[in-house]
Amino acid sequence: MSSETRQAWDGVVALLSGQTLPLGPVTTDRYLGDPKRLCFFLSRYKFAGKMMKRCQRVVDIGCGDGIGTVSLIADTRAEVLGLDFDAPQIAYANATLVPALEAVNPAAKGRLKFECRDILTSGALADKRDGLVSMDVIEHIAPKAETAFLEACRDSLSDRGVALIGTPNDFASPYASKHSQAGHINLFTPDRLQETLERHFSRVFLFSMNDEMVHTGFDKMAHYLMALAVK
Repeated sequence: MSSETRQAWDGVVALLSGQTLPLGPVTTDRYLGDPKRLCFFLSRYKFAGKMMKRCQRVVDIGCGDGIGTVSLIADTRAEVLGLDFDAPQIAYANATLVPALEAVNPAAKGRLKFECRDILTSGALADKRDGLVSMDVIEHIAPKAETAFLEACRDSLSDRGVALIGTPNDFASPYASKHSQAGHINLFTPDRLQETLERHFSRVFLFSMNDEMVHTGFDKMAHYLMALAVK
């Protein structure tokens, strides 16, 4: 290797934070088992960050180990709260993600928090938010609890707050992997998602997603659905 090449690379290394990040169990499984699944998942949060751009206080319901939630800090100026009922995942997020983020980005200090909480049993947040994200959650909610879940989401928002709810498309379920199908007990077609959310929100805008691409094309051929809903 030439000295110029080594010098150029050393300049890149000098810019690194020095932090290393052990991944949570779910993210590790996604990355090692099928890396593209992690790419798709993070792409959904990239879109969420754009939709939450002007929000000041955002809640991520069903945040898992928080790897997607962190991206909301980068794409917004909001204070972000991640909620999930899975205690080990929340413990990982608080013990690992938050300190690593604040070490690399001191401006993020105090902006990201995680709480172990089941919104179905605890109900809506008393401390209202102007933005809400919930990715890959509603398909895991039993149909009989669907209304309570959506009411809790809506009632956690301040007036004119916005929610982004993402879920796999039922039309694509026959082609989904075993991991993608696990626990999916309440899948939605595009029409059912639109109609269901319109019963709880004043405006609903439906988007489709294939791999990393968000679009408004023929939604019955989409792998994933995302709905932007306004209280």
